[in-house]
Amino acid sequence: MPLVSEARYRVRVLSSYIISDDDLAYAHMGRRNRWVNGFVSSLVRNRSGLREFDLQFHRTPADRAGVEALVEQWRREGVDLAICPGTDSALRLAEANDGLPMIYFGAHPENNGLELLDREEIVGVRLNLPLIWSHADNFALLRQIMPRLKRLYFALNMASEFAFPNVRVVYRTFRASGTGFWIPGDHPCLGYRSVAFLAEREGLQYYEGPYNHADELVAGLEQADLEDAALVGFNDTVLNQAATDRLLEFSDRRGVPLVWVNNPSVIERYGVADFSSDFEGVGRIVGTLALSILRDGISPGQLGLQADPGVRRTLNLARAQALGFGPYPEDLLARFHTVVR
Repeated sequence: MPLVSEARYRVRVLSSYIISDDDLAYAHMGRRNRWVNGFVSSLVRNRSGLREFDLQFHRTPADRAGVEALVEQWRREGVDLAICPGTDSALRLAEANDGLPMIYFGAHPENNGLELLDREEIVGVRLNLPLIWSHADNFALLRQIMPRLKRLYFALNMASEFAFPNVRVVYRTFRASGTGFWIPGDHPCLGYRSVAFLAEREGLQYYEGPYNHADELVAGLEQADLEDAALVGFNDTVLNQAATDRLLEFSDRRGVPLVWVNNPSVIERYGVADFSSDFEGVGRIVGTLALSILRDGISPGQLGLQADPGVRRTLNLARAQALGFGPYPEDLLARFHTVVR
């Protein structure tokens, strides 16, 4: 149902991160994310408000046919604008969209997926994946909060749009060789070389593990050398709820530090550290873009790709201490915007 009866603008939010159980830590990326707060504040600051918006949330359908059916429903409803939190939903909607103005915010690791911006009806806010965007400000903190760290393991969900076509090819090539689950950082079939470079700079071994389902992920985790290791999670994992549950359970049961990117609520319950964009700031940009399109009549393509407004770091101090890390100096703790004690 629309939030108000006097709405002027019909807006639909499509996200792969909307999960029916809002109590799950990783479900907060959907309806309860801080971008909504920033969006509303931006509307108010620009002499508008939710009273003018018929704003409804939809979980991204599992297949293209479902997305096409949803787009057709929106056309019948006279929807004016779609907002996509996350690159996964943005890419899926773009395949089925035929002109509906669209705002998205999402990451483009190693520039994959930026072809979205070739479309005149699409404008985006590029999220930086802060952990791997800056060495000095973010990535180097890993060794400071986990001094014993020697290895990083990142498992990628092959069903997500973050398994871009070029990445899928090299992953399939590696799997065909039959040489195990984890791809070493110096292997030619590595998907994300930039992360390996950051790890090498810190003297860490880096591994990627593509998986298709939760059981495959857990089998791969069991093959990892977990001594002085950490797991790195991105939100591609959240698109497979079973895999996310198993990953969190594995980290907790085996006492393996977990680091996440762009989902602080996961770390507040389960992990050691999260490196996120400033989602409230993102929401403010999205609100301004929405009014530019809906009220001022500006084409999305004229608005240009927007920059990530900043970073928010979270440290779960209690979890870090339980894993034998710390104590930390106050100047290190001050680097984090939120410290869970």
